[in-house]
Amino acid sequence: MGFLIDGSIRSNVDVITPKPFSVSVADFAASTGWTLKPEGFCQGDVCVPVRDPKLQSADGVVDVEAAAATLGRVVVIDTERGIAALGDTAKHLADQMNTLVAPDFTLPDLNGDPVSLHDFNRRKVLLLAWSSW
Repeated sequence: MGFLIDGSIRSNVDVITPKPFSVSVADFAASTGWTLKPEGFCQGDVCVPVRDPKLQSADGVVDVEAAAATLGRVVVIDTERGIAALGDTAKHLADQMNTLVAPDFTLPDLNGDPVSLHDFNRRKVLLLAWSSW
């Protein structure tokens, strides 16, 4: 048992092999909305051709890393914990950057209480990030 994270959706999946991180075609489709068909990965009317032999030869199994590359998405995989997280496409991230609106996030304040960006109700906020290294 493991997890496949796509955006804010975390799905329980059966990890078929940890290296490469592989799940069933059905689990991948349920988690991401992308279905593997003979013409490629499809979501609604959009299909992305599959050229990676790892995906073409898989019998009911999706190599998550190869699928992410095919879909133009980044992926982070923790094989020890059985977790894979898919990031957004570069185009989607660029579109978000063009809006000049920061995505919402939550972090602890100095007292350890959670504070979200949406708590400031679209007021301008200065974010300061630093590191000791």
